[in-house]
Amino acid sequence: MPFFPRLAAILLVIALAACSPAARTAPKQGEKPVSGGTPINQPAKKPASAQAAKPTPPPGAPGAQPPKPAAPAPAAAMPPSTPPAASAPNVSLAPTELAPGAPTGFGGLTWGAQAASQSGMAQYETSAESATATYLWPQGPKDILGAPVRDAYYEFFKDQFYHVWINFDGQAAYEKALAGLTRAYGPPTQENRDKFYHAWQLGEVNIYCAYHRDLNEGDVSFFYQPLYERMIAARKAAGAKAPARSAKK
Repeated sequence: MPFFPRLAAILLVIALAACSPAARTAPKQGEKPVSGGTPINQPAKKPASAQAAKPTPPPGAPGAQPPKPAAPAPAAAMPPSTPPAASAPNVSLAPTELAPGAPTGFGGLTWGAQAASQSGMAQYETSAESATATYLWPQGPKDILGAPVRDAYYEFFKDQFYHVWINFDGQAAYEKALAGLTRAYGPPTQENRDKFYHAWQLGEVNIYCAYHRDLNEGDVSFFYQPLYERMIAARKAAGAKAPARSAKK
């Protein structure tokens, strides 16, 4: 080829090479991320605002996790209770645990009950010195274990039932009462047959049965000892005398 045409061809090739874009350099493997930008060895991530939120499965749907129960609120601290005063005048001393077979009261009136707990109670007498009140109860029992009741006195200490005194007439009534008490509570724990006197000590309850031949009358009495002893102490402190209920000695 002549020199000039060859020179022209070389110049043309150089001109064309100068006008073409520079080739891009491929990223190298293992390149570290550029601070503030996207790692050049990882695909670009979408901005957080453009990412779709992961749907939450509805309750009961497969894969749904049951909600955790809320932790119970801590219990509020309770102030310590104040024990009742030992000398409270009207603290009930009704028996909570009597000896086996011991009566819990008489005629449906339990030991320690108030007079108003039974309708028809009529006040007979009171004693301010010993803090006692005696009531008649016309609607009360008409017999004591088969023995007809002549009269009965229901006594309360600070309005708490502790004693009933029952009078009856005749030796036959006495024998019925004694037989009934023996059936109910077993043989007397103390007695004097010559004086027609019999007693049962059943834990906190004492029962007495007596017959007075000269008067042809007798009596049965039930005492709830815890209240009876408190009444006796109050009576002694006040110098009061016990009321007469019958000729029992």
